[in-house]
Amino acid sequence: MTIWQPDPARFTGPRYRAIAEALADDVREGHLKPGDRLPTHRDLAWHLKVTVGTVSRAYAEAERRGLIAGEVGRGTFIRGAEPPAPSSLPPERGPEPLGLLNLAQNHPMPGEEIALFAQTLREIADGPDLAALLQYQNHTGLPPAREAGGAWLGLAGVDAPPERIVVTAGGQHCLATILGAYANPGDVVATEAMTYPGLKAACQLRQVRLEGIAVDAEGVLPDAFAAACRQWPIRMLYLTPNISNPLAGTLSLERRKAIVETARRHDVLIVEDDVYGFLIDRPAPFAALAPERTFLVTSLSKSAAPGLRIGYILAPADRIDRLALAVRSTIWMVPPLMVEIATRWISSGVAERLAAAKRQEAAQRQVLARRILGRAVMGEPTAYHLWLPLDERWRASEFVTEARRLGIAVTGANAFTVGRVAPMNGVRVCLGSVADLGTLEAALLAIRDLRDAEPDPLQSVV
Repeated sequence: MTIWQPDPARFTGPRYRAIAEALADDVREGHLKPGDRLPTHRDLAWHLKVTVGTVSRAYAEAERRGLIAGEVGRGTFIRGAEPPAPSSLPPERGPEPLGLLNLAQNHPMPGEEIALFAQTLREIADGPDLAALLQYQNHTGLPPAREAGGAWLGLAGVDAPPERIVVTAGGQHCLATILGAYANPGDVVATEAMTYPGLKAACQLRQVRLEGIAVDAEGVLPDAFAAACRQWPIRMLYLTPNISNPLAGTLSLERRKAIVETARRHDVLIVEDDVYGFLIDRPAPFAALAPERTFLVTSLSKSAAPGLRIGYILAPADRIDRLALAVRSTIWMVPPLMVEIATRWISSGVAERLAAAKRQEAAQRQVLARRILGRAVMGEPTAYHLWLPLDERWRASEFVTEARRLGIAVTGANAFTVGRVAPMNGVRVCLGSVADLGTLEAALLAIRDLRDAEPDPLQSVV
């Protein structure tokens, strides 16, 4: 390991940025060479008399510049000279400090999708059908796109004929389309008591009343759903049965069957969000158990790339027309270029290859996280995120604030809670947004130390 002892005092600005500047300068001057192994986060923090979080932010900034890379168990290494800074980077703004380690957003781990994207764009540009991508297309998608969507949804273990597929501009647009078509202002939509915040936003915009159903580590309790149906005129039930968000649990087949029985008895539509389903060996989907009332939705945002804004809805055959109207009234059609890329990737097997690689990477990161955080964490061992329970000493909001002081962003229970009181005290920790595994390891160590520490009773006093 290189005994690197930077002098951040030569540079102005926050300490983490000064450390990153010192590293960049030493690379330019040849004091650090490609392949040199840097000190651990803790060793450098001790030498510079700063926190581990400060060093983590400095290494994250150096990683963003392309200077370093790391591997769990091996360390952090110099990659090469600093490339010119892109002029298109957005300026720093608001309370988000540059270099904040973002474990609050569920990004897929980076893979070969950038190179594949460039290759696909070249193939499209050189092909004979480029002009067609600048024309209006069908609201539900052209036949090849619907066939690809059916093939992708079919991996969940359900019959998905093209005529029952609607192509959308991502998973969030799936939800907006279904709510726009089948939920009126004032209708009651039920969901997990802790649920995807995007659903909360979509229901608020639609002026739909959202009610939470009691959950445990697996997901919705069927008896609680049955009781809710007796209490409220529930129009629709939204669930993420495979790796729920945020608790990362998966509903058993037994529970799914019980929920279907209640939904049929009370004529409740089911919206089944399967965006994380590719990460596990899935039980039978609701769309197979109750195809007459289930909307199965997914996207390529988590399995391929967030910027590939393509989603798919598998709907009952008699409900396609209203969904088409909802697409028409919001975006008219999905951008044909995105549709073409997604269709090619699914048809060629590229999408499955990307998904398999991301599942493998997610499993490796979960091993790392569980080694550091212990057995108390909740969630599937191949999920992108985990739920970290907190004991009574910590309020989730205070933990989020203190983690942020260390330069680490996580999401507290209130962001996911339907109602006023969170049913579980804890935070969601996302494992995919930090590319450098050494940086992720340091962040998880800092989260563990914070969890195990006594909260400062004066820290939140203003």
